[in-house]
Amino acid sequence: MIAILKNRRGPFYLITTFFAIIFFAVFASSLAIVFSLFLIAVLVLYPVLLDWFSRLYGQEDIADELHFAKTKDGWNIALHRHIPPIPNPELAPVIVVHGIATNKYVIDLDKRHSLPYYLKLRGYEVFAVSLRGAGSSYHESRGGYEDFTFDDLVKYDVPAIISKVLSLTESKRANWVGHSMGAMIFYSYLGIASKSEKEKIASFVSLGGPGNLNHLGLSLIGLLSRFPRARKVLDLKFGASMLAPLAGEIYTPIDQILYNPKATRPRIVKKVMKNAVENISEGLIEQFMSWIETKKMSSLNGFYDYIDLQKEITVPSLFIAGANDAIATPDTVRFVYERAGTKIKKFHVISKEEGASDDYGHGCLILAEKAEDDVFPKVETFLREHGTSKKQGWFLRLKRKFRQKVRT
Repeated sequence: MIAILKNRRGPFYLITTFFAIIFFAVFASSLAIVFSLFLIAVLVLYPVLLDWFSRLYGQEDIADELHFAKTKDGWNIALHRHIPPIPNPELAPVIVVHGIATNKYVIDLDKRHSLPYYLKLRGYEVFAVSLRGAGSSYHESRGGYEDFTFDDLVKYDVPAIISKVLSLTESKRANWVGHSMGAMIFYSYLGIASKSEKEKIASFVSLGGPGNLNHLGLSLIGLLSRFPRARKVLDLKFGASMLAPLAGEIYTPIDQILYNPKATRPRIVKKVMKNAVENISEGLIEQFMSWIETKKMSSLNGFYDYIDLQKEITVPSLFIAGANDAIATPDTVRFVYERAGTKIKKFHVISKEEGASDDYGHGCLILAEKAEDDVFPKVETFLREHGTSKKQGWFLRLKRKFRQKVRT
């Protein structure tokens, strides 16, 4: 009792504490009101501001050509082709694919923040892809947008993209580089692909491609699974475009999940918000949310267990994770790396501890200001060693390694 009385403050402190709470409550409420009024003003003036937003944060396509890969279910998948100034015929073409809720601009934004452009200058022919429902991709009819799922991306988009790229380049093999879901769909494709289809793949690079979604249950993404109506009424693309001027200026928990602000400049985040964000089809988000809730990754028909099929990844594979990535944590990228059945595989974590400029987040792997130094060279080195147009025996691979060491 004496101890309790000693720790208790006098009446003066109680009064000051009460007024302090009132002050902060009013202050916080005022900020919320001001911010809400600002958003309402932006919404009302959006048609007028749209042109200004476009001029300020718009982005031109830096690719050289645009082609389309036609799927068996009627989609035309946009392939933005980068033609190297000095082609290297020994190198197989590279397909670079974005993740969920984005389009090709997240992987091919501008000359400074583009893995395709980086590889192009080093002799690779590169194709930056916008999957179905994203970017310039379109369906032959107006229907079907809300119906596609992860299974459709695996079954239809991947083989159509590979076939079109091989046809355009007259190459027998191609490389696949996937960021986030762009890697996940390739994990699954390699799980169901035939031997002859796998022989068309020279190598594979995963940039922040999680092997499972178990860790997302308590995150903001996981919380969406508890609000199904909210998922159906939100216009992600419009909202991102409207909030683009504020992106990177106010650091929120959502930003913390998506990138590390110490590694990625605010202006780049603004450009991504304006140009690269897409709505997610209802079928795709429902399948992802089901995986988060059940901690299982299976096809809708129940025929495939995509986690179990990761052992069928038998092509040379590089797995890269960001140390500060909350979506594809290093553990969940390592998860698929360890399950992959290929004999040729490597795993890297982009972190200060490993010599990088900072601990990378999810988007940082492709958009960070120092990604050209921290990430892209690792990808290019792996592709140069394993991503050749013709399959190489062990002697030729050893010879190429020796040449690279001599050069460096």
